[in-house]
Amino acid sequence: MPKQTLIAGVDIGSNQVCCVAGVPGEDGRIIKILGSSVVPCNDGIKAGAVINIQEAALAVSRAFDETEKAVGSQIGSIIVAVRGSFVEPKNSTGSADINNSEKKVTPEVVANVLDSARNKIKIDSDRQILQIVPKEFTLNQQKDIRYQNPIGMSGSFIEVDVHALIAGSGNIDNIMTAVDAEVDGKIYSYLAASDVLVTKEEKELGCLVVDFGGLTTGLVHYVDGILRYTSEIPVGSDNITRDIMHKLRASFAVSKEVKEMYGAAFEYPDFKNEEFEYRAADGRSMKKFDKAQLMEIIQPRIEQVLFSIDKIMKDSAYGEQFLSGGIILTGGGSLLMGLPEAVEKYFGCSVRVGVPNSEKVIGVNDIVSSPVYTAAIGAAASALTDNYGSYVSSKTSSKNGFFSKAAKWFEDTF
Repeated sequence: MPKQTLIAGVDIGSNQVCCVAGVPGEDGRIIKILGSSVVPCNDGIKAGAVINIQEAALAVSRAFDETEKAVGSQIGSIIVAVRGSFVEPKNSTGSADINNSEKKVTPEVVANVLDSARNKIKIDSDRQILQIVPKEFTLNQQKDIRYQNPIGMSGSFIEVDVHALIAGSGNIDNIMTAVDAEVDGKIYSYLAASDVLVTKEEKELGCLVVDFGGLTTGLVHYVDGILRYTSEIPVGSDNITRDIMHKLRASFAVSKEVKEMYGAAFEYPDFKNEEFEYRAADGRSMKKFDKAQLMEIIQPRIEQVLFSIDKIMKDSAYGEQFLSGGIILTGGGSLLMGLPEAVEKYFGCSVRVGVPNSEKVIGVNDIVSSPVYTAAIGAAASALTDNYGSYVSSKTSSKNGFFSKAAKWFEDTF
């Protein structure tokens, strides 16, 4: 049996490289995840930015090698998920005439109106457009045409509202240098994750995706089925680890282990205050601490993150319009015990740890069900499912890359 060519999603995280690889399902619309790897890179990557090319390149290379070995096949297509303070959101609008003889919205018409919105975005020479996401189309002044609906409709003039992610060109170049391979697309990590996690119903009700990473926390806000807002907070689960490290006077590695084994963000009714042992900073002596005191270290940092989220949402145009659909947690930090309960208590809405939609992603359960891999899974899935819902920056021209995907969708649908 010949080996399969793999589609890889690579998430350049806070201080690690996460890679997943899979193959298209039978219908070509679902990705089957077969293998993965996570490679720490504290000396090469910080908060999504490359700080040492050599170290970052080694981590990426190792991630590719370990993933290929796990699956037993070679990676043939790569989508890179990008995050960091060097990425900023901007909104834009575009318009285009529908000049074909049938006055129908075709994939080419959609590509033209998206290019119009793209061309209106004013950016400095040292920045580039990472990704454009259509929010809403207007056809002959008829609003409320969502991004999945315009193709096949009739009209003479089309408009679009888009959400764009603008990134520092130098940061992107450094990431591409570290990847050191031909890349088929780049995507914003938080959108990649949310695209495979959030249901249509949650988007319609209004919901918020919170990606709790190592050094950053990403936010993706949907209202009325439309992407409304993205943001990033410069605080993550590694800040909790460092709080523990300073209090316990232990190494970062030991503190991380303590957090994961004994830490909690919420005191359950049956919570038991038990002592545990950990290795001190000298690497030899053992010390004791208790879980209740550990929780007292953790909770203030969680409250800081939740307060920041609350302020950002209240200052946004859509305020608290995420409570009906609730909050979806993802990222490695979401594995902290009691975090969903703590978030639910703070915001008074439903909270769940996100699991990729089985209509988009299947595969090895330990990988698919782990929030550590969600952004990388979303990146890999975008190679198959990304039509005009997510106008991804690719190695081809934006219009051609977009057009080929939209055209395929058009042929399959009509």
